[in-house]
Amino acid sequence: MKNSQENFHHIKHYQFDGEYYDFFNPDKFMRQEIRRRYQEFFHLFQPEKQHNVLEIGSGGGFALPELQKVQSRFFPLDIPAGNLKKIRDRSQSPTFPCCADAYQLPFREQSFDLIIMAEVVEHLQKPEQVLREVFALLKKGGKLLISVPYKEKISFQICVHCHRPTPTHSHFHSFDQASLTDLTRTAGFKPHKISKNCNKVLNRLHFNLLAKNLSFPLWKIIDSIFNRVIDKPISLILLSTKP
Repeated sequence: MKNSQENFHHIKHYQFDGEYYDFFNPDKFMRQEIRRRYQEFFHLFQPEKQHNVLEIGSGGGFALPELQKVQSRFFPLDIPAGNLKKIRDRSQSPTFPCCADAYQLPFREQSFDLIIMAEVVEHLQKPEQVLREVFALLKKGGKLLISVPYKEKISFQICVHCHRPTPTHSHFHSFDQASLTDLTRTAGFKPHKISKNCNKVLNRLHFNLLAKNLSFPLWKIIDSIFNRVIDKPISLILLSTKP
């Protein structure tokens, strides 16, 4: 009974989140951060036309523009149904929205060539459980792309409803390179490449906004230099393979 109640509250939380937060129109600084994140995703792995691509926690559908270029079959999965409808309406390529929870993925094993989880894993109380299911859904040789906040300091507030500590932004976990790669290895994946993305110092200097028209390869060189000198990336991005 307890697990059912926890699952209900988890789902209700993200349903309300979809109603009150506009995932499709982030502020101008967040938009550039998200844009560069997805550019890095598709720099690490470029899907092809025949590929089935699942994005768990598809949010504002920021994977869609790149997937439309190659006409991959896109399966955006999220809890807020309204967001999924917007993604479907904006799509000009094969898109099959799915309203579901990451803990109960409604697909057959070995269905996907690529699975994306952008800023999702830190929200999961049991990420290892979800990643084992993700592993089963990938075809052999399939790819998993994950991004998480880098070395986030987890803080808590007291919930006004239940009067219990609740994590800020619903983030339960903090990750560095070792903990993220260990998590994916435990689920059976072979980590392939990890990168740091979007330096916080550059972000505070509004560089990402001022350099929005800079090509991704040139932007990446500048961002990588800053991340080597000042170890303050916003996100870690990991590409893993199902052996």
